[in-house]
Amino acid sequence: MPVILLMWSSQVTMEPSMAIGQGQVWWELHANGSLDYSRGYLLELMYSKDIIISNLTFANSPSWNIHPVYCRNVLIQYLTILAPIQSPNTDGIDPDSSSHVCIEDCYVANGDDLVSIKSGWDEYGIRYGRPSSKIVIRRLAGATRSSSVPIGSEMSGGVSHVYVHGLNVGHASTGIRIKSAQGRGGYVKDIYVSDVFLRNVKTAIVFTDLYWEHPDSL
Repeated sequence: MPVILLMWSSQVTMEPSMAIGQGQVWWELHANGSLDYSRGYLLELMYSKDIIISNLTFANSPSWNIHPVYCRNVLIQYLTILAPIQSPNTDGIDPDSSSHVCIEDCYVANGDDLVSIKSGWDEYGIRYGRPSSKIVIRRLAGATRSSSVPIGSEMSGGVSHVYVHGLNVGHASTGIRIKSAQGRGGYVKDIYVSDVFLRNVKTAIVFTDLYWEHPDSL
């Protein structure tokens, strides 16, 4: 379960505050293999619309920080998201099977992807068939050992019409990454990227359909 969960919500605004996930305990349990279930996210939004998340700080999430799934009309702005560089799976913002999402003016420094776009995985995502589309990411800054803006690998419902502008990231393994796995299905199309500044990044753009990690292992 996530630390904070909103379901079937509309016209919600979350403003200045701080959410701390006490992730260190969870990272250690994950590392030694003693968990029988997945770690929770810091904030999860499900089946919600017309949401504004603004001027908040998120720190030390057990796993992903912000996960809007099956949502539409979501504005995420002026956030600071922090976790140690070694922390596992501490993605910043992961829009999943959602549409009309705008992420702007955020700073993310963590141990995994900064903003990762998803749309379900394997038979679950194929059966539900809800894509992620019309997603804008602008003026995103940060640092990570992983990817700046990846798409996938959970992308069985498809991803389209993604606009990335004003990306400023350092020390990442990749800048833009599109990743999938055998049998995952889905599609990726109409992706637009401009005004990108990468520092000490190993690879600017990567495409792979042999991604090894499965969501159930997180």
